[in-house]
Amino acid sequence: MSFEDLLGLLAGFVGLPAIILSLLARSRRVTVRLEQQGLLIQGKVTFVRRRSGTENWIYYAFRPAEGPERQGVFTEPSSPAMNRSPGSSVDVLYLADAPHHHMAVVGGGLTHQRFLLVAALLVCFSLLGVLVALHSYFTREQRHELPRHADVRLLHRTRSAQPAPA
Repeated sequence: MSFEDLLGLLAGFVGLPAIILSLLARSRRVTVRLEQQGLLIQGKVTFVRRRSGTENWIYYAFRPAEGPERQGVFTEPSSPAMNRSPGSSVDVLYLADAPHHHMAVVGGGLTHQRFLLVAALLVCFSLLGVLVALHSYFTREQRHELPRHADVRLLHRTRSAQPAPA
């Protein structure tokens, strides 16, 4: 592995998780801001998609006082108690100064626990990738050097074993 390959791997194993982590942190900040400063409004369920036996995707719409209708989606566990249908109401939080930032009160936003779990997994992925790349780089360098020394010794032995020309 060349030094340029090592730099590329290190940039990938550090840069990509850093970008994902920054996007997650931004999403978490918006969620916290919605929880602390969000205005509560009643929205209407527009569509329910039963994605699997364990979760439903709920599409909703709401109209803030300051502007046009906004739409969103959230997931919730599939259960008889949570059986939503089009036209039913849903509580929505939105920011008055940025109504495009909104979430349903139930099932919306990036929770603190989920953020920490994903962040820990990204850090572990990054560390493991960096360690494997460094290990591969330094052990391959050693493996490439050993045969060269062995070839030189072998060449030296074969030349000394041949009779001198007369």
